[in-house]
Amino acid sequence: MLLLILIDVVGIKNFKNPIRYFKDVSKIRFFEFIKDNENKKPLKELIRLERPKKLTDDRIFIFYATLFLIVAAFVGRYYFYIYDIYLLSDLWVTELNKVILFDENIWFNGTVSVEGELAMSNLFSKLVDVSPEVGLQSLAILEAILLSLIIFWAMRKIAFSKILAPMIAFLAFVFLYTFSPIEIHYLLQNEPVLMGLTLAIPTMIYTLRPDIIKFKKVNYFVSFVICFFAIGLIDLFTLLILLPPFYILALLVVNKNYLSFKLIAIAAYVVGTSAVLLTYYFMCTYYQNDFLIFLQSSLISVTSFTYMPNLIIPFDELLTYYQYGSLFSILILPFLIWHKKEAWKPSLVFMLYFNLLVTLSFLKIEWIDSDLLRLALSVFIPICYGITVAIILRLLYPLYKKLHQFRLAITLTITSIVFAGIVYTQIEPLSNIKASDKTPRMVLDAYDKILHEYFPHSYAVVNDNVTQTLSLNKHFFVNYEDFLFNYLESDSIYHHNRKKPKFFIENPQYVIPKSILVFVYHDNTETENYFAEQDQLEPLLKEHIHTLEKRGRKVSLFYESPYVNVYEIVNEPKSSKIDDLIY
Repeated sequence: MLLLILIDVVGIKNFKNPIRYFKDVSKIRFFEFIKDNENKKPLKELIRLERPKKLTDDRIFIFYATLFLIVAAFVGRYYFYIYDIYLLSDLWVTELNKVILFDENIWFNGTVSVEGELAMSNLFSKLVDVSPEVGLQSLAILEAILLSLIIFWAMRKIAFSKILAPMIAFLAFVFLYTFSPIEIHYLLQNEPVLMGLTLAIPTMIYTLRPDIIKFKKVNYFVSFVICFFAIGLIDLFTLLILLPPFYILALLVVNKNYLSFKLIAIAAYVVGTSAVLLTYYFMCTYYQNDFLIFLQSSLISVTSFTYMPNLIIPFDELLTYYQYGSLFSILILPFLIWHKKEAWKPSLVFMLYFNLLVTLSFLKIEWIDSDLLRLALSVFIPICYGITVAIILRLLYPLYKKLHQFRLAITLTITSIVFAGIVYTQIEPLSNIKASDKTPRMVLDAYDKILHEYFPHSYAVVNDNVTQTLSLNKHFFVNYEDFLFNYLESDSIYHHNRKKPKFFIENPQYVIPKSILVFVYHDNTETENYFAEQDQLEPLLKEHIHTLEKRGRKVSLFYESPYVNVYEIVNEPKSSKIDDLIY
């Protein structure tokens, strides 16, 4: 990635003579440094972002708007962490196990599946230097941030509104949950469909408006082939179910000036899809899997849920209302396109595409998963909001033109009112939803702290069997049964023979880690505690810890919370913590 970034910054042409290029750049920067010092230029001006004199567009606004949108999207998703029941569920543990096994070059474990999103989670955890479990838990937030930015960008490209309509679409996606088909308890579950749409929506926009990318036809084709191949590695439902209807509509509502680019995009789709399916076919043959069974299982999700307690009205009724509401835009857009000769065709394609997806969700087709369609609709509904707002602004343009000098104040006011309305109308419905158990969050927090303070494989963790996956490639794991029935004996034998190296060469089973970290769960008031049955072990665990203290082992409280405490039992002083080993 660093190499690609370097090539992008320097430019491929400059690599023809890199020595001369770096000499020229070094001289320019050196003379600029001398000039700034002679002029005694203050530090504030040196680090200030200056607007280039030739820059006539709104890139500075986009830069600061992007920072604001990222923060807002993060807050909008992170707040619902209190409702999350995905963390440490069986599904979460299964996916974490796959993410960790990538480090050992184990990708399919005998069964071919679409795992591009989990591979991205593994890469993400390494790039930001967090544990795989934190990376997996953060992936859904990352997907939401990317999608929110893409929705904002897409609205600026297909609607004649640069701020208000994109902001309405953004707010609807990030904050409007009582009118969106989202399972709020699994809001932080990573979804391949959403990751696939982060690539699919830009391809849709560039298909409808190839003028904004300014590629040659060869580059356009190659880029699209790579993009479709990547989508296929992430999610086949997006590639095989969501994209074909869009390209059919894109051809029907065609702009003659862009017809050749649309045909190139469709050709790239055929090539990219064929390449990725051929790749999967060879993998299925290698692992002796049935290709058709793999294909069907990849198009049907068993991890998505249709139970949505956050919705104010039933889901099917909600979609019907959205369809009726979209008719307004579909009736107005042809008038603007063919009578006013305005470039609203991309907006019309998206409105027709939304209605087509809604229609597919009502049909009972074996190869189309209604749950995955619902997830896709949660992205396209905000886009429809934005297009509708843009159309209303267009109809009110004669009035808006007179107030053009106050457009920024008007936009900020309307955006603030809409945001306040979204928050206010959802306070009561969301307050009726029960918050999830906090214990898994505390467990993950404790593991993250352990990972950053202890040297790998120098310690063991005593915990419930469900957390064993969190120990892979990091440390030794001891379940409660082994600790309660066997550890005191192993501790006695180890410390009695610790100065006899030959004994442990002949009896390696009695070697114990330098430190032992014991998770002790409390009997709290939450009735749906995922680890509720383990709080019965608290007296026994504390009795064993007290016995070890009597034997002279150093015991300290490493992590404390209302739900779980972690005690450290030291067998070899200053032999496990990273700070102790360094200093």
